[in-house]
Amino acid sequence: MLNFLRPTLVRRVVLALMMAFFIAWMLLLAVIFIEAVDPAVTDKSIQEVGQGLAASLARLDNAGQARAVAAATSEQIERLYRTYDIPAVMLIQLNDQDGTRLYSSPAAGTALPRGDTSTITTARVNGRSFRVFKGMAGRWSVTVAGSRVDDGFLLLSITRDLVYYLLIAFPCFLLPVWIAVSRGMRPLRQMSKRIAARGADDMSPTGVDPIYAELTPLAGALDRLLAQLREKVAREHGFVQDAAHELRTPMAVISAQAHVLAIEPELEGRREAQRHLDQAIGRASHLIAQQLALARMDGTRMGDTGTIDVARLVRDELARAAPTAIENGIELGLEAPERLPFTLEVDAFQSILNNLLDNALRYAGAGANIALELVQQDDGYLMLAVADDGPGIAQADLAHVFERFYRARSQDKTGSGLGLAIVRQAALRMNGTVTLAPGPGGRGCRFVVRIAAPR
Repeated sequence: MLNFLRPTLVRRVVLALMMAFFIAWMLLLAVIFIEAVDPAVTDKSIQEVGQGLAASLARLDNAGQARAVAAATSEQIERLYRTYDIPAVMLIQLNDQDGTRLYSSPAAGTALPRGDTSTITTARVNGRSFRVFKGMAGRWSVTVAGSRVDDGFLLLSITRDLVYYLLIAFPCFLLPVWIAVSRGMRPLRQMSKRIAARGADDMSPTGVDPIYAELTPLAGALDRLLAQLREKVAREHGFVQDAAHELRTPMAVISAQAHVLAIEPELEGRREAQRHLDQAIGRASHLIAQQLALARMDGTRMGDTGTIDVARLVRDELARAAPTAIENGIELGLEAPERLPFTLEVDAFQSILNNLLDNALRYAGAGANIALELVQQDDGYLMLAVADDGPGIAQADLAHVFERFYRARSQDKTGSGLGLAIVRQAALRMNGTVTLAPGPGGRGCRFVVRIAAPR
């Protein structure tokens, strides 16, 4: 029962067709009813009866024959009205040239409907209103008077006739439409069966080439979705493998140094093992933190978005980095407005700022200069630039610096290889970009991040 009540495209088409027929029936009913109640229609029918009767009597000279024709015409009209239960009366009166009445419809009684030969007039007969036509036919004078049909009867009669014809026409329209829709849905059902029969790990293209143009976008969208899933799964597999590979070294160091701590009898040896152990733990912790940050950036759900003073945020981050810079003789500089409110994903921007500044502090070298620039450009984008005049990155490494777990061969410092990958992914989350250019004077690096203005 529930399956029967579930909406289907075929059932919707049938319902739409029924609604279209109902609307057409209502429109036809309105048009025909308006035409039927028009007084001109009644006048025309009375005039046609009168003119037809006059034409028949014009060839007769015998009063008996003329009376018989008038009586026969009146009886036919009355029989027609009785057959179809028409609540109306049509009276016929025949006079000769001197005005003698030769025939009058029984329904008229003794009343004599009077008319004008120049136009159709209105007269009352037995308390009822009639439209009267009067015409001359040789030696005869013909008068035809007809009453108006009740509007309710007209509406009911027209409704009944239209329903009858539409019920005949509906299956003739429904059957071809039903067949066309059912056959048109067949490729979609075949596509569904083919996808349902695939394995859980099968993300290859559907291979469906629909013959109908309307299904081509659907097949293309499914293939694109599967391609994105294949790419995402491959990226996740690679990420897990690279993470496991990167963690193997610090875990091995931790295991070895823990063993040394357990068996080393000398205090100096234990201290050295403790120092190596702390370094390995710190590296593993940093790597795990970077992996978690990248996983958050890879997520499709946006983080908390709000309007913050990014200039103040950058100054706070520089204050946090100042001790490290002073320790290494690095000079920090900032070019930014006093206040710069901007709506963005706060955590993502914080990740960009932290990683770019930490990388500059790590790789610029002692005595280097690090300059930050923050500005909202004319096109509405927020631009953050972090530049240093350190040794820079070798040309061979430039194309790969934003890849995960990639560490430039020209750098002798250890790292996770995830910082710039996090920067790129965070920028993408905020509809932004990150580019790399030479630093001041052609030395070092200048990373430029542009973040789209909120919409």
